[in-house]
Amino acid sequence: TLMIIAFNAIWIAHDTDANHSDVLLDADVKFQIAENVFCFYFSIELVIRFLAFEYKCNIFRDAWFVFDSALVCMMVLETWVLTFLIL
Repeated sequence: TLMIIAFNAIWIAHDTDANHSDVLLDADVKFQIAENVFCFYFSIELVIRFLAFEYKCNIFRDAWFVFDSALVCMMVLETWVLTFLIL
């Protein structure tokens, strides 16, 4: 996971420099694929972490889980929901 996070940070820097599209749908295919792969990976990781909790109400006590949930929610909104709404 740490390697994916590091690669995502490098990819964001590359995306900022090379991708001049305002919307993901207008971006080059490599940017669309990368964004969807990262979003899918982090979403699956969050689901696995959620399922690891014996008592699901404890997710609200784990600050890292709450923080990661917020990040993944924003990523899903940006990558999938906004793209669907623009279609």
